[in-house]
Amino acid sequence: MKHTRRWLAILLALVLTLGVMPMAMADEPADTTAPTDTTAPADPEKKDEGTTPADPEKKDEGTTPADPEKKDEGTTPADPEKKDEETTPAAPKFTDVAATSPYAAAIDWAVAKEITLGKTETTFGPGDACTVSHILTFLWRANGKPGAEEGVADRDSAAKWAVEKEMIAEDADLAATCTRSMAVTFMWKAAESPEAETEKEFTDVAADAAYAGAVAWAVENEITAGTGDGTTFAPENPCNRGQIVTFLFRQLAEKETEPAA
Repeated sequence: MKHTRRWLAILLALVLTLGVMPMAMADEPADTTAPTDTTAPADPEKKDEGTTPADPEKKDEGTTPADPEKKDEGTTPADPEKKDEETTPAAPKFTDVAATSPYAAAIDWAVAKEITLGKTETTFGPGDACTVSHILTFLWRANGKPGAEEGVADRDSAAKWAVEKEMIAEDADLAATCTRSMAVTFMWKAAESPEAETEKEFTDVAADAAYAGAVAWAVENEITAGTGDGTTFAPENPCNRGQIVTFLFRQLAEKETEPAA
């Protein structure tokens, strides 16, 4: 009996103990200190901000090749329109003057010196006869337009100058055709009528002809060598435009390149 009471007391104590423990555990406050995740990813809007590749519009900005419009700008070949510009001969200015014409160089010179500009923009008329007015105007321009006056036509200034140089009389027919003998005479007088020492003679130029001295001077200065086989001068033949600019070219162009004394 005594032992039974002891076991009941122990059993009751166990029951009481077990009943109190769940209550104590239920009353224990929960741990509210949640650990901070120090490795949480950054703002998803800034994902890999430090490693995000550069703006694709600026891809390889430092190594992007130059503008294709400027490719090899420094080594671009010269304009094909200017190829061999310095060595390619210029096209003839006048359609009636071939590059192989014996008058070509003289005509180019005369145009460059503004002795004549041609009959039109595209023709020169090398075979056309010169009038007295034409040849005097060419000669006057070639000699620097002495006595030129503003508002006065070149042909009028040239005629006045020719009268002063005793090339023509005041009543001369300026519209008359200029002959070869007249052409060299005008040039000779413009040069102050120098005396020639040449012994060259032409069968059609008399020793006492009024133009004999002018013809001799022209031959001596290699302005003309005569016509045909060189034994005739053809003094009465018309002097054409190609011939007169050639005479002037031979007389004056060489002086322009002669070294100063």
